[in-house]
Amino acid sequence: MTEISLKPEEAVDDFLKEKKAEVATSSWRNYKYPLGYLVEFCDEQDITHIGDITGYDLKKFKTQRRSDGINNVTLYNNLSVIRVFLQWCEEAELLKQDFHKLVQLPPIDDGQIVSDDKLELDEVEHILDYLYKFEYATRRHAVFQLMWHTCIRMGTVIALDLGDYLPKKQQLRVRHRPESDTPLKNKSDAERKVNLGDDVCEVLDDYIDVHRVELTDDHGRKPLFTTPTRRLYDTILRKDMYAITRPCFVGQECPHDRDLAECEATNKKQASKCPSSISPHPLRRSAITYHLNRNAPKEKVSERADVSVSVLEKHYDARTEDERAASRKQILDKL
Repeated sequence: MTEISLKPEEAVDDFLKEKKAEVATSSWRNYKYPLGYLVEFCDEQDITHIGDITGYDLKKFKTQRRSDGINNVTLYNNLSVIRVFLQWCEEAELLKQDFHKLVQLPPIDDGQIVSDDKLELDEVEHILDYLYKFEYATRRHAVFQLMWHTCIRMGTVIALDLGDYLPKKQQLRVRHRPESDTPLKNKSDAERKVNLGDDVCEVLDDYIDVHRVELTDDHGRKPLFTTPTRRLYDTILRKDMYAITRPCFVGQECPHDRDLAECEATNKKQASKCPSSISPHPLRRSAITYHLNRNAPKEKVSERADVSVSVLEKHYDARTEDERAASRKQILDKL
């Protein structure tokens, strides 16, 4: 036992308060929810002080999380958070040194050690149904549908000018313009034209006609996506995505058994606190996975999304083994 003694929930609260000032909101959220499960586990096991946790308790926690039906990647990520927290407890003299090493991470391939946040197809359909019905051709409808259809990055969305949308050709022209504050991640190598479908073009046309704010930025450019006063920027785009990816927002039941009257995430400004809400990056991965599930060649998806095939396979292909098998079967059936 150590001289300092805290309840598990107190130690977790102190840890999260410290981290909130040091990491991005998305990273902080990734800390918060696994630690919530740890606090619940300690309460169930009558562990009243953080220093009372044993190696055997950690094994039981691992087994319990696995029995909750989470996949191996999520389990790996959850336990990695627990290790970080326990190491913090060691530094705070709440636990013996090296205690965190007792957390045994499940074996996992290097290519799987990535975030597993993504939207399933039915979730995307719920969101699009809602947007078509209640927010048709608004900025966040247009952006969400465009990102889902094209797999482009958040920075690419922000960089688009009104003239980069070519309605007659049904294309987007993607350009690297670092001198006017809209660089692309892969610079001039990312410049390309992206083909668009009829549905996306119809939404973009109506967005431009009805909801787009007519303005010119400080560099004399006319942004495609605007706020009331300026070009769309990353903070607003993230907030838009967090807001519309909450299940309750689109009329679905809360998968986390929360009382919506008390849930802080029902407030748009706190939408990122919903465990199911996602940022633009997981949306991009979900879109790439959808294209792959439809048997689009990886090389073509790679070009469309501006990502190498090797990076696509490691970080963006979130298909399950069953989905991969189904895709292979569809290809074989056509031979």
